[in-house]
Amino acid sequence: LATFAGANDNRSIYNKMFGYLTNYGHPHDKCDLFLSGGVEIMEFAMADNTGSTIGYKKTDNGIIPVREDSSGSEIEYLKKAARLQSGIISFFEYVKPLIQKGNYAALSSVVLSEPFFELIARPSSAQLDALSSLTHSESAGSNAERIVLAKKLPLKDKLFPGENYIKELNASYWKEGFKRLNRKKFWAKYN
Repeated sequence: LATFAGANDNRSIYNKMFGYLTNYGHPHDKCDLFLSGGVEIMEFAMADNTGSTIGYKKTDNGIIPVREDSSGSEIEYLKKAARLQSGIISFFEYVKPLIQKGNYAALSSVVLSEPFFELIARPSSAQLDALSSLTHSESAGSNAERIVLAKKLPLKDKLFPGENYIKELNASYWKEGFKRLNRKKFWAKYN
């Protein structure tokens, strides 16, 4: 789907990668959007709604995944992911006739990705409400500590942004979501 500038470290004649939406960090504007909330939202869209796999074990029937015991917050996360995934499935059912007719030019990944990048760069108020409270776990194999994508700050920090605002912005996964959620004109809505 995407490769970033760091993928250059792994490039060799034996290891070739290609990203459809960003390739080795190009175009830069799309890569920046991926790295400021896009990866986490894309990960959410592709979450396995049966929970996180923390390992594998061999049984008489073959190798099976070992699932993490899901916490309450993880279960809520997976329910939201399932709702989003039902929308993704509906989209593919909608474009299925194009695929069956072989009209692949109409399915250009760059054209189809524009609404995703628009969501990351300029979320509407409804999108902010739906996605800002999503959480992300940075620890591989553990979902015990989840961090919200765009934290909502107290009114005082919105009206008088200072040290705490900057600290929380830097810690935020979804930068534009954070900025819009914590703007001074908190009463205004985005379309």
